[in-house]
Amino acid sequence: MQGIVQATTKAGRLYAASLVTAEATVRALLSGSPDQVSLVAMGDNGLKRTDEDGLCAIHLRNRLEGRPGNPDAIRRLILAGGEVGRFHDPSRPYLHPEDVDIALGIDRYDFAIRVEFENGRPVARVERPETSCV
Repeated sequence: MQGIVQATTKAGRLYAASLVTAEATVRALLSGSPDQVSLVAMGDNGLKRTDEDGLCAIHLRNRLEGRPGNPDAIRRLILAGGEVGRFHDPSRPYLHPEDVDIALGIDRYDFAIRVEFENGRPVARVERPETSCV
């Protein structure tokens, strides 16, 4: 957790990324011509790695480095992993099976989520980076 705290306090810009906002997040990151980009895959509450967060970070890295992504491969890997089953577990009524399809809609939204701290609290806002080829 210490690395996460340092990343949030020392970062020039901070984004909450996901597969649904991946391309827009990449454009937002690159718009500032950063010297360094740190990707932190939070997993399950920052305590346990998860396939989807690791794959999201790999996808973001590939796009940041100018390599094409493979949304179909990412979807297949996530669906083959063990995490999706929790969305079909009746003992977890707060998780909905439809959320899986929504979360796997890679680049569904054309905005990034920028996080800034105000009065010591994180505040997330939509940021619409210029459209360009990455």
